[in-house]
Amino acid sequence: MKICDKEVSLVGLGTWGFGGGYWSEDYSEDNKYIDILLFAYEKGINLFDTAEMYGNGHAEELIGRALKDYQEKVFIISKVWPNHLYYDSLVKSAIKSRERLKIRSIDLYLIHWPNRNVKIEESIKAMEYLIDKGIIRCMGVSNFDVDLLNEAINSTKKYEIVANEIEYNVYNKWAEKDLIPFANKNGVKIIAYSPLGKGRVYYDEKLKEIGKKYGKTSVQIALNYLIRNSIPIPKSANKNHIEEIMGSIGFSLTDDDYEYIKKL
Repeated sequence: MKICDKEVSLVGLGTWGFGGGYWSEDYSEDNKYIDILLFAYEKGINLFDTAEMYGNGHAEELIGRALKDYQEKVFIISKVWPNHLYYDSLVKSAIKSRERLKIRSIDLYLIHWPNRNVKIEESIKAMEYLIDKGIIRCMGVSNFDVDLLNEAINSTKKYEIVANEIEYNVYNKWAEKDLIPFANKNGVKIIAYSPLGKGRVYYDEKLKEIGKKYGKTSVQIALNYLIRNSIPIPKSANKNHIEEIMGSIGFSLTDDDYEYIKKL
């Protein structure tokens, strides 16, 4: 699969919690997270999702340190916080994120959450400036419903909205009704955060039962379901879990099993 003319893995890795939490840094486990990021890359994940808010930018720094030798081979997504959506603030945020990531261009830069106090046209104009300057390669949004996504698309002048990152999992399939069809029609990729339902899929007996048919775990079944319509980005700092995540690729649910999960 390609985003912004770059090949990406069918699943990515989320980095919320790497190097701290909500606008707060934690340097105590840096080596662990760097090791995990490299391990994920070695196992075939080349899409890494982060944000300026994660660890107050420290998650970006960890990605920059871990993957500095693989710039051309990895696909980095970062996001700008909603109180930075005014033109000048957005530009400054992107420049700072790029510096922390130590890359020439952020592959995909997203508006993390909408902010009705800032006109979407102003934010999109800043994003297009960033593309012109090579600070970012492509732009997108996150947590946008159909109306907001349509508004963002109609605000563009020079470049396209290429992705919308949303919460999407087997327990939260709201997007399948309207948003995903609309995104597909407009060439917008769906990126799925919280794809494991904050851990619920690990204990789901129905998914476990389906998994027996395929020799797969409930996690692998849940992710494979999402791969049809999105790029799931589970977050993990555990090597065994990352190997399990990669086992969600390389097989396809039957239509009957897919429809069964769709109705759960």
